[in-house]
Amino acid sequence: MRKQIVFIGIMLILVIVGVRAIDAPEIEVTLLNQDPDPVGPGEYVEMRFSISNSKQGTLAEDFQVMLDTKYPFSLDSGEEVLRSLGDLPALGATKNVIVVKYRVRVDDNAVEGTNNIRLNYKYRGIDWVGVEFDVNVQTLDANLAIVSVETLPEKIKPGEEAKINIKVKNMADSTLKDVTMKLDLTFSYVLSQVSALTATDSVAAFNALPFAPLGSATEQKIFSLGPGQEYEFSYDLIAFSDAESKIYKVPVQLSYYDELQTQYTKNDVIGLIVGTQPDMSVVIDETDIYVGKRSGTVTVKFINKGFSDIKFLDVTLAKSDAFETICCDEIYIGNVDSDDYETADFKIYLNENGKAEKKIPFKVVTEYRDANNNIYRDEHDLELNIMSPAKLGMQTSSGGFFWVVLLIIAVVVGIWYFRRRKKKK
Repeated sequence: MRKQIVFIGIMLILVIVGVRAIDAPEIEVTLLNQDPDPVGPGEYVEMRFSISNSKQGTLAEDFQVMLDTKYPFSLDSGEEVLRSLGDLPALGATKNVIVVKYRVRVDDNAVEGTNNIRLNYKYRGIDWVGVEFDVNVQTLDANLAIVSVETLPEKIKPGEEAKINIKVKNMADSTLKDVTMKLDLTFSYVLSQVSALTATDSVAAFNALPFAPLGSATEQKIFSLGPGQEYEFSYDLIAFSDAESKIYKVPVQLSYYDELQTQYTKNDVIGLIVGTQPDMSVVIDETDIYVGKRSGTVTVKFINKGFSDIKFLDVTLAKSDAFETICCDEIYIGNVDSDDYETADFKIYLNENGKAEKKIPFKVVTEYRDANNNIYRDEHDLELNIMSPAKLGMQTSSGGFFWVVLLIIAVVVGIWYFRRRKKKK
């Protein structure tokens, strides 16, 4: 009899539990959205959760939610972790939807990718139940920037070798991988964007930049670059011997991946200067002033012996106690090409010029620019040699003429004298 009573009691308990299980609420929790999506390390993300009871005729009494903020997520001190929502009944087909919002901070060192966050809930009669959701963490701008370009030497002479150091910096908050830099010396990227291209255009583009790599190719790669880290790519180049002196724009292409394997490609430009200081020689070419002659013209020659052309050459004859300028103590010459020369004529009057040979200081000041518009000002201390007519080769011609005239006069006088004497006899 006792066993029957116990059996009946157990059956009643099972029936009651079954009834309660059948009538238990069915809670649905979904993540409506995250804003922003994706969220970057060190930023805030606003998360909205939708909570509803989908079991008609049931009631979830004293419903509570709590966000489980494990790394890399956290809540500010003013943000409530535990939220009490009251009773949550099911209201037919429309359900009874409650929206819960949390403002969550992402750690500065959060790993890019999918990170899990858990929302826990409970109501009277059950303990905490957790539901996990995916949060997309990604650096919004995986930015790799060129921060400096160093050229050694600063100006590359035609035919000279140079080292180009290009420093890049990871400006993002995550690691960049497979970082590749390419100096596009043949304009390959530019040509790839052109639809109609002839063989002549390709050859012209290939030779447009007067540089060639030495010892390595134009493409270099490193495996990874951490947040805020810098790396310096180095290239050894040589300038063509016939390179024109000017500034050349060299295309640079950067390629890299973020931690989500998203590829980025950036195209930039660096400047390389080809040129050197002009090598100008200044000499007195000729003069028609000699001992006994106080005024005349002095021709000065300006010879460009360097690689760089000379532009806007202006010449000034400095004042002197030895002479006065008759005309134009300043002469504008203009351009003097490499391996070429120009001349300037100065008309002067010597303050003293006796019978003795001497040397007179003749100072010329030049001001000009190179092919890259760098300005130069030089002083040239020359000497004007005042020489005798004999040393200038004038003695033979003038002396011979004098003796010829004298001989003619003597002959004429002699003929006249003998004829007159003959008449008298």
